Amino acid sequence: MHLGPPSLGPPSLGSPEMTTMHLALQNAETINRLVEQGELLLKNFHAEYEKDPAGWNTEFARGELTGWRSTLHTLYRDYAEDVVNRAIARTRLTIPDVTVPIGATHAY
Repeated sequence: MHLGPPSLGPPSLGSPEMTTMHLALQNAETINRLVEQGELLLKNFHAEYEKDPAGWNTEFARGELTGWRSTLHTLYRDYAEDVVNRAIARTRLTIPDVTVPIGATHAY
């Protein structure tokens, strides 16, 4: 005989209980690899930017970083920036602006 409050079942996907634990419940190895990938992309972008701020390689590196971040937002929604912030903290580098600088050329 159960004398406690009625069970409401497991928390729903949109509930605060589930969202606060979202990244904590993800595979730690996967999250760490995503952070490491972000570190590599940030370092690569900044290295290319130092060589030639408006160069093709700089813009390619910017696009890779933007794609990584966009994918994180698709997968982790509101918690994507937690992964991004970990990469920023570990590298102490900034995320570049996603707008294309004046004078940059693109091949179509």
